[in-house]
Amino acid sequence: MQQVKIYTASPSDLSPPVQSESFCVDMVLASDYAELEEKFMALAAENAGLKAAKEIIRHLNVNREEANFCGIDDCYIDDAVAAMITPVTDAFLAEVRAIELDSLAGVAETMLIKFSNQQCSSDMHEVVGWKMILQQAANRAAQLRKGVAQ
Repeated sequence: MQQVKIYTASPSDLSPPVQSESFCVDMVLASDYAELEEKFMALAAENAGLKAAKEIIRHLNVNREEANFCGIDDCYIDDAVAAMITPVTDAFLAEVRAIELDSLAGVAETMLIKFSNQQCSSDMHEVVGWKMILQQAANRAAQLRKGVAQ
Protein backbone atom coordinates (compact mmCIF):
# COMPACT_ATOMS: atom_id res chain seq x y z
CA MET A 1 0.00 0.00 0.00
CA GLN A 2 1.52 3.26 -1.07
CA GLN A 3 1.43 6.03 1.49
CA VAL A 4 1.14 9.71 0.70
CA LYS A 5 4.58 11.31 0.79
CA ILE A 6 4.84 14.45 2.89
CA TYR A 7 7.18 17.14 1.57
CA THR A 8 8.45 20.05 3.62
CA ALA A 9 8.70 23.43 1.92
CA SER A 10 10.34 26.55 3.19
CA PRO A 11 8.50 29.88 2.86
CA SER A 12 10.60 30.85 -0.17
CA ASP A 13 9.41 27.70 -2.00
CA LEU A 14 5.79 28.79 -1.83
CA SER A 15 3.99 30.59 -4.61
CA PRO A 16 3.82 33.49 -4.03
CA PRO A 17 6.94 33.41 -1.83
CA VAL A 18 6.42 34.32 1.80
CA GLN A 19 8.89 36.77 3.32
CA SER A 20 9.31 34.94 6.61
CA GLU A 21 11.76 32.31 7.72
CA SER A 22 9.91 31.41 10.90
CA PHE A 23 7.97 28.42 9.58
CA CYS A 24 7.93 25.52 7.16
CA VAL A 25 4.95 23.99 5.42
CA ASP A 26 4.21 20.30 5.03
CA MET A 27 2.77 19.58 1.61
CA VAL A 28 1.52 16.59 -0.34
CA LEU A 29 1.23 16.05 -4.08
CA ALA A 30 -2.26 15.97 -5.54
CA SER A 31 -1.20 13.00 -7.68
CA ASP A 32 -0.48 10.96 -4.52
CA TYR A 33 -3.98 11.65 -3.26
CA ALA A 34 -5.52 10.90 -6.65
CA GLU A 35 -3.86 7.47 -6.79
CA LEU A 36 -5.01 6.59 -3.29
CA GLU A 37 -8.50 7.89 -3.99
CA GLU A 38 -8.69 5.64 -7.06
CA LYS A 39 -7.77 2.60 -4.95
CA PHE A 40 -10.34 3.44 -2.30
CA MET A 41 -13.03 3.95 -4.95
CA ALA A 42 -12.28 0.44 -6.24
CA LEU A 43 -12.64 -0.88 -2.70
CA ALA A 44 -15.95 0.92 -2.31
CA ALA A 45 -17.20 -0.55 -5.60
CA GLU A 46 -16.32 -4.06 -4.46
CA ASN A 47 -18.06 -3.55 -1.17
CA ALA A 48 -21.16 -2.26 -2.97
CA GLY A 49 -21.09 -5.54 -4.90
CA LEU A 50 -21.01 -7.45 -1.63
CA LYS A 51 -24.06 -5.56 -0.42
CA ALA A 52 -25.86 -6.50 -3.64
CA ALA A 53 -24.88 -10.13 -3.06
CA LYS A 54 -26.44 -9.99 0.40
CA GLU A 55 -29.73 -8.94 -1.20
CA ILE A 56 -29.53 -11.85 -3.66
CA ILE A 57 -28.94 -14.32 -0.83
CA ARG A 58 -31.70 -12.75 1.26
CA HIS A 59 -34.09 -13.10 -1.71
CA LEU A 60 -33.03 -16.72 -2.15
CA ASN A 61 -33.70 -17.51 1.49
CA VAL A 62 -37.11 -15.82 1.46
CA ASN A 63 -38.18 -17.48 -1.80
CA ARG A 64 -36.46 -20.84 -1.35
CA GLU A 65 -39.49 -22.98 -2.17
CA GLU A 66 -40.39 -20.89 -5.20
CA ALA A 67 -36.81 -21.03 -6.48
CA ASN A 68 -36.61 -24.80 -6.03
CA PHE A 69 -39.93 -25.28 -7.80
CA CYS A 70 -38.73 -23.24 -10.78
CA GLY A 71 -35.28 -24.86 -10.71
CA ILE A 72 -33.48 -21.53 -10.47
CA ASP A 73 -31.96 -21.56 -6.98
CA ASP A 74 -28.56 -22.56 -8.36
CA CYS A 75 -28.64 -19.40 -10.46
CA TYR A 76 -29.11 -17.23 -7.37
CA ILE A 77 -26.26 -18.97 -5.59
CA ASP A 78 -23.99 -18.53 -8.61
CA ASP A 79 -24.91 -14.84 -8.81
CA ALA A 80 -24.19 -14.39 -5.11
CA VAL A 81 -20.84 -16.14 -5.29
CA ALA A 82 -19.82 -14.16 -8.39
CA ALA A 83 -20.74 -10.92 -6.66
CA MET A 84 -18.55 -11.77 -3.65
CA ILE A 85 -15.24 -11.98 -5.54
CA THR A 86 -13.15 -9.07 -4.23
CA PRO A 87 -9.62 -8.93 -5.68
CA VAL A 88 -9.05 -5.28 -4.78
CA THR A 89 -10.18 -5.81 -1.18
CA ASP A 90 -8.06 -8.97 -0.96
CA ALA A 91 -5.01 -7.07 -2.26
CA PHE A 92 -5.60 -4.19 0.15
CA LEU A 93 -5.92 -6.49 3.17
CA ALA A 94 -2.87 -8.53 2.12
CA GLU A 95 -0.85 -5.33 1.90
CA VAL A 96 -2.06 -4.23 5.35
CA ARG A 97 -0.90 -7.58 6.75
CA ALA A 98 2.40 -7.36 4.86
CA ILE A 99 3.06 -3.87 6.24
CA GLU A 100 2.64 -5.18 9.78
CA LEU A 101 5.15 -7.94 9.03
CA ASP A 102 7.50 -5.32 7.58
CA SER A 103 7.23 -3.47 10.89
CA LEU A 104 8.08 -6.65 12.79
CA ALA A 105 11.06 -7.23 10.49
CA GLY A 106 12.17 -3.65 11.20
CA VAL A 107 12.04 -4.28 14.95
CA ALA A 108 14.08 -7.46 14.49
CA GLU A 109 16.62 -5.57 12.40
CA THR A 110 16.90 -2.88 15.08
CA MET A 111 17.48 -5.52 17.74
CA LEU A 112 20.16 -7.20 15.63
CA ILE A 113 21.93 -3.85 15.20
CA LYS A 114 21.85 -3.32 18.96
CA PHE A 115 23.33 -6.78 19.54
CA SER A 116 25.99 -6.07 16.92
CA ASN A 117 26.87 -2.74 18.57
CA GLN A 118 27.28 -4.60 21.87
CA GLN A 119 29.54 -7.10 20.08
CA CYS A 120 27.36 -10.05 21.06
CA SER A 121 28.14 -13.45 19.64
CA SER A 122 26.14 -14.25 16.50
CA ASP A 123 25.23 -17.67 17.91
CA MET A 124 23.75 -16.21 21.11
CA HIS A 125 20.15 -17.43 21.54
CA GLU A 126 18.63 -13.95 21.37
CA VAL A 127 20.56 -13.08 18.21
CA VAL A 128 19.55 -16.34 16.54
CA GLY A 129 15.93 -15.74 17.55
CA TRP A 130 15.83 -12.21 16.15
CA LYS A 131 17.48 -13.40 12.91
CA MET A 132 14.74 -16.01 12.53
CA ILE A 133 12.04 -13.42 13.21
CA LEU A 134 13.56 -11.07 10.64
CA GLN A 135 13.79 -13.78 8.00
CA GLN A 136 10.33 -15.24 8.62
CA ALA A 137 8.59 -11.86 8.77
CA ALA A 138 10.24 -10.72 5.53
CA ASN A 139 9.44 -14.03 3.79
CA ARG A 140 5.81 -14.01 4.92
CA ALA A 141 5.33 -10.39 3.82
CA ALA A 142 6.73 -11.30 0.40
CA GLN A 143 4.42 -14.34 0.21
CA LEU A 144 1.39 -12.20 1.00
CA ARG A 145 2.29 -9.72 -1.72
CA LYS A 146 3.11 -12.47 -4.22
CA GLY A 147 -0.14 -14.31 -3.50
CA VAL A 148 -2.14 -11.22 -4.39
CA ALA A 149 -0.19 -10.67 -7.60
CA GLN A 150 -0.98 -14.15 -8.89
